[in-house]
Amino acid sequence: MSSWLTIFEFIVIKTIGVCLDPMFWMIMLLVAWQYWQARKRQKAMFGVVTFSMRQHLGYMFLYGIVGGLLGGALLALLGVSFNAMGFSYVWPLAVLLMIASARFICFAYAGGLVALSSAIFGWPVVNVPHLLSLVAVLHVVESILIVLSGRYGDLPSFLRRRDGRVVGAFQLQNFWPLPLVLLMAVAVPEGDVRGLALGTSWWPVLPLGLEAPEGQRWMYGLLPVVAALGYADMAVTEPPARRRWRTAVQLLAYSLLLLVLAVASAWQLWLQPVAALLAPVGHEWLIMKGNRRETRGEPFYVPPVRGVMVLDTVLDSPARAAGLRSGDILLRVDEESISSGGELGEALLRAGSTARLLWLREKVEMQKELPLPENGRLGVILVPEGSERNVAELTEERFPWQDWWEKWKKGKAPE
Repeated sequence: MSSWLTIFEFIVIKTIGVCLDPMFWMIMLLVAWQYWQARKRQKAMFGVVTFSMRQHLGYMFLYGIVGGLLGGALLALLGVSFNAMGFSYVWPLAVLLMIASARFICFAYAGGLVALSSAIFGWPVVNVPHLLSLVAVLHVVESILIVLSGRYGDLPSFLRRRDGRVVGAFQLQNFWPLPLVLLMAVAVPEGDVRGLALGTSWWPVLPLGLEAPEGQRWMYGLLPVVAALGYADMAVTEPPARRRWRTAVQLLAYSLLLLVLAVASAWQLWLQPVAALLAPVGHEWLIMKGNRRETRGEPFYVPPVRGVMVLDTVLDSPARAAGLRSGDILLRVDEESISSGGELGEALLRAGSTARLLWLREKVEMQKELPLPENGRLGVILVPEGSERNVAELTEERFPWQDWWEKWKKGKAPE
């Protein structure tokens, strides 16, 4: 009989072992490529970069391990088993759905649809409670990683809204390689002590739902799996930190509700189609609700009544060293009041080798004297003033079939 401590030791060892898998490092390379592309876009839009590739990749690696350990522990506590989970159906469906929209690669869609078909029609034969519990746990982990990652992955941007206004915003992008460990039930002869078995009345929480062959019993082994999680959002109506917390809380609530329904459906079969439907519909509702709020709400990063607002600070710049943050409003350089980016640049050039800055942070005035480089650049990206040319379009998230329907109504239905 294995103790819980021994099982968690196995999970830690197996999780670390997953990090040596070539597939894990392939995902790390994909993550590095994503951030390299983000740096290219920043360079094209602003001429500068705001983050370090090495630092971002280091944190994503660390947070990925934390997420893998947390996910593996939660799945083990629930007794979620890889057996009959239907990945041979989920993966191909996820790839097909991704053709319609990249966000549909998320298992909430393919996993939910496979589970719904199994619960209603009996095909394909999958363990619905286990599959949906996996989807729920992955989203619990994602909600925690969204908060833990903080500002790593907050990329400043200029966006043009539907009304033509150019506003400041942040693209929130995170990718985590996830070294995950799943339970897998294996039939062994009676009396065989290999694998994991706990003599508790409540574990596993989820019954396996499979009959062991005659003369044999089920034992649990640990199956290492390389997975990945991604988070993509935008912050237009509020600072990135608030947007992350709002998203994380809503995602956690959705995940816990889905998890409760998935576990309960192991005994109340009528809950299986309910939980299966909640997986894609609830996930899509969260995305649509958040996107509509950011596209239609009042923007946060717009020119203030006086001074100039900081959208972000440049990597290794005097502004970042001085502690300037996104949302700060610069009021004066030495004794000169400023009201535009041009006035700020001229005042810094006149200041010489040092400058005393006065800025406003959440209605509190702050000031600091700081050294300036020879070019007089402070290293800040200011909110757009309306004349910027290199901007991205702010579009509202839509269902793919909405575009097809509108084209059909106009007589331009796709072939």
